[in-house]
Amino acid sequence: MRRAAATVALVALGAGLASPAADGRRHRLRLPAADLPHALTVDESEWAMRPSKTVVAAGMVRLRVYNRGQDDHDAVVTEQDGTEHRVPLKPGEAGTIDARLTPGTYRIICSLFAGTADSHEDKGMAFTLRVR
Repeated sequence: MRRAAATVALVALGAGLASPAADGRRHRLRLPAADLPHALTVDESEWAMRPSKTVVAAGMVRLRVYNRGQDDHDAVVTEQDGTEHRVPLKPGEAGTIDARLTPGTYRIICSLFAGTADSHEDKGMAFTLRVR
């Protein structure tokens, strides 16, 4: 009889622990949002631009650009107010662009031969950068 009473007590206690909290609270895991980066790298080669990130935080953003191709290239970022930042690169060179970017979408391009059949942008040397 004692064993049965102890079992009933343990089952009742266990049921109370397994149910939601008596006061109606539930525990939820909420992780804080990860901070967005303020920098990225961009590898350029013939007819491709490969960014390390496609979303960055608003404010001062640094692009470290590497020309891994065999031809000259550049990288151009145009701020929303029209201010243009450009870094020309010979094969094997690296350069940096620092731009103050507000939230929005930016198209980063290689501007060489723009407006011609040999436009590097038209051949695929561009990507979209989102700034939040």
